[in-house]
Amino acid sequence: MWNSFLERLGSFEPGIIKNALLAVAGFFTGLVSTIMGEHQSFFYWLFGFVVFDYLTGMIAAARTGTLSSRIGLIGVVKKLVILLIAIGFHGIDQIFAEPWIGTGACGALSLNELISILENVERAGFGSIIPRHIRRMLDVVKTQEENKLKQRCGMEEKTSE
Repeated sequence: MWNSFLERLGSFEPGIIKNALLAVAGFFTGLVSTIMGEHQSFFYWLFGFVVFDYLTGMIAAARTGTLSSRIGLIGVVKKLVILLIAIGFHGIDQIFAEPWIGTGACGALSLNELISILENVERAGFGSIIPRHIRRMLDVVKTQEENKLKQRCGMEEKTSE
């Protein structure tokens, strides 16, 4: 299936592929501009963080030998859900006429993606480029998340008994 797809793709003229990619990009940016209105710059930043997080995750997986198309597909779905959540919060802020809701959601989701990017850089073995104080903050966040997970697991075990 992939060989046939790649053969067909190779038979297209570069100009056709370029025009198709430009049409898709134009449609996407027009759609975002229409839907997100005054929050489109925040959404573009979030989109950039989402793409960069996915790419750094792929690099980290390749360097650690855990690259998997199934996990990659799940990652794409998660990234789409993140973008849909941002659009949803923008809708809520339009309904209530409170622009801080969409801005806050895009900011919080972007921060989460940035933390994930830094974790991927660390996992890929390039952690030395991250400043020491930021690495310490990541360790604190990771420890807090592990503690929350342990508490949840402990609570689930107690409720199942």
